[in-house]
This record gives sequence, structure tokens and C-alpha cells, in this order.
Amino acid sequence: MRILNILMMTLCSLPVSALTVEVTGEAPLSGAISHAREQALQDAMRQASLRAGAQVSSTQLMSQGVVQQDDVQVRSNAQLKNIEVLWEDQAGGLYQVAIRADVTPQAMCPASTQRYRKAVAVAGFGLARPQQATLGQLQNIEQDLPRVLVNTLNNRGAIHALDATRTSLYQDPRRAPSMETAQQRLTTSVALATQLGAQYVVSGVVRDLSMMGEAGNDSRRASGADSWLDLLGLEDNNRDRQFVMDVFVHDGLSGAMLFQRSYSAHGAWDRPARERVPFASPHFWQTPYGAEVRELLGGVVDDVDEVLRCQPFMARIVKAKGNRLHIEASAGAGIRPGDKFQVYRTGTFYNLDLEPRTELSDMATEVVIKQVQPQFVVAEMKLTAEHLAIQRDDMVIAW
Repeated sequence: MRILNILMMTLCSLPVSALTVEVTGEAPLSGAISHAREQALQDAMRQASLRAGAQVSSTQLMSQGVVQQDDVQVRSNAQLKNIEVLWEDQAGGLYQVAIRADVTPQAMCPASTQRYRKAVAVAGFGLARPQQATLGQLQNIEQDLPRVLVNTLNNRGAIHALDATRTSLYQDPRRAPSMETAQQRLTTSVALATQLGAQYVVSGVVRDLSMMGEAGNDSRRASGADSWLDLLGLEDNNRDRQFVMDVFVHDGLSGAMLFQRSYSAHGAWDRPARERVPFASPHFWQTPYGAEVRELLGGVVDDVDEVLRCQPFMARIVKAKGNRLHIEASAGAGIRPGDKFQVYRTGTFYNLDLEPRTELSDMATEVVIKQVQPQFVVAEMKLTAEHLAIQRDDMVIAW
């Protein structure tokens, strides 16, 4: 039996605008100068491409407890334009070429390769400093902000976002995600994903909603030192307001964190101090502050969508009997009769520090989808589940 341990790490691969870089490539002068120059130029172009983002993947195959294959690959899909050779030289047996180029990153996983919609549970966002939501009465942000993400993700069609906004993963949002284990695993995300049949869990924390220049001065404001304008009826309605949030994406099978990023924006808050302007309401979006927040959330959705593109589609087996498997995947995932999946057994092993790791064992078995129901699909295989020891909570995967 083969044991498959997979680690995928994306470095700076999220969509960004084109950038101009200057790099130097080298190649040994072991033959013709023209050949060394070409190799040095290729090396420079490769370095320039990696500047825009790299994906590191490691695949390890084990049999009978012995590692049979251990591969590490580094790749980048960036495009180079306007390549300019700055200088060339020969020194120390090396040919050197310096270039300047415009580098445009590309998505690591093209949308055309994503056949199935992954189920993603979006949990409620914690509010680190509730008192900051008093201005404008934005207390509904804990549920309505993630609902904006749910609706936007679903409208794009690549992800099936599930509304779990009434569920909070963090008892103390100020410390999130420090309440996880050292491996950045969150057991509550696994429980939520299992309950909703989701493959991934998106959560987050709103860190700051303060007016610019007021952060950290809560005691002074509480004493009334900054309220003299209100007492005179002269409210300062055109000051910049902060918006800072953290977003986390966890794997629903292992609880491992796949993505973590902090986002920030600010804009003019032009509403009277006592006016109620709930988050995501039409009046909120019409403020300069709301317009900045809307643009920021669009970037959050871009990032989450891009991170999940590179992950495989996985679904849990909920019943195994004979040569038939019932799989927890909805018709909305895009699965059709005749589609094929590989079966993996789930298990747990412990590293040298006795930390648990989720393990997927390739059963070298292919199943074919025969029926697609609204909330599950039925697949068949040549051998019986009893013969292969396939059981509930094992997985089917499409890479």
C-alpha cells in the first residue's frame, strides 16, 4: 500500500500587478561562448519569473515504511515582457548576463482545470474591539461581512460557499488564531466542515474600525476629551476611518491552515456620529469609507478563490457497502455520471514530537459515479468495500 503525503506551498502567487525586476544570470564557460550566453540568459529569465511568485510542491511515496519517492519541485507561471539586456561579462569561468524585464504573475491553477465546485463554509467574523463598532452602529459586521463574502463567492461560480456566519470559531477574537495548536490546526474548523459537508473553512477577525489617529486612545475618548465638538453640535463628519481585518482558510479534513493574510483600508466617514449606518447597508456602501471597504473585500474574494484553485477536490465517503459508495457531495459541485475519482484512506500518524498529522493512503482504486442526488452521489467500483477495507470517513479525490 502506498502512503501519499503531500505538501503544497504557494509563495507570493496571489494576483498582483506587473512589476519590473533586474536580475543577473550565470552559466559556466565550458564550451562555446554563444552557448554559455544563452544558458546565462535563460538563468536570468528563470530568476525574474520566480520573483513574481513560486509554488513549491513536495510529494513523498512510502511502501512498507520505506520512502520510495521523494520529489520537490519549484515552478512559476509568470510571463516576461520587454526584456532588456543591461550588461554582459565574463569572470571566474562564468558568463554573466544582467537583464531588466516586466514580470506579470499568472494563476498557478488555470480556471479551465477546475471541474468541480469545492464546498467552503464561511464562519462568522469576530470583532476584536466591539466598542469601535458603536460609531455608525456596525455591530452587525460579525455576520454581514462574511455574508458578503458568501454571496460574492457564489456569484462567481467556482466555489460553493455555505453560510455558517452564525458560528464563531474564536472565543477571544483578539487572540485569533493564536488559540490554535502549534501546527496552526483548528479543531473547530474540522467539526464545522464535517457538520456542513464542506471541504474548507473561511474565518476571520475584524481588528480595527477606529477613526484615524484615535487607535489606542480609548481611555481618553471615554473621558470625553474628544467629544467637545458633539457638545457644541459641531460634529466632525469628514474624518478618515480605519478598516483592518485578518482572513484565515483552514482545511476541513485536517484543520491545517492553508492561508492567512491581513487586509487594511481607510476612507472618509462622512456620516453624523449618532446616525445608524449598518454594515453592508445601502447607506454604508454610499459612504467613501464603504466604497473603500467594498473594493478591499473584492480583493479578499480574489485571494480566497485563487488559494482554493490549487487544492484538489475532495469528498467524504459516508457509506461503503459491496461495490457501492455513497459520497457526501452535492449536485451543485458539478459532478456527473461517468466521472471518475480515486479512493484514499484517511488515517493519523505522529511525528517525532508526537504531533498528529492527517495521512491519506492511496488505495489504488478508481470509482465511477453512477448516480447524482441533490445531497450525495453514488459511485461503483470493481472490488467490494469489504475486500479493500474501505469505510466511512475515507475520501475520494480528483486532482
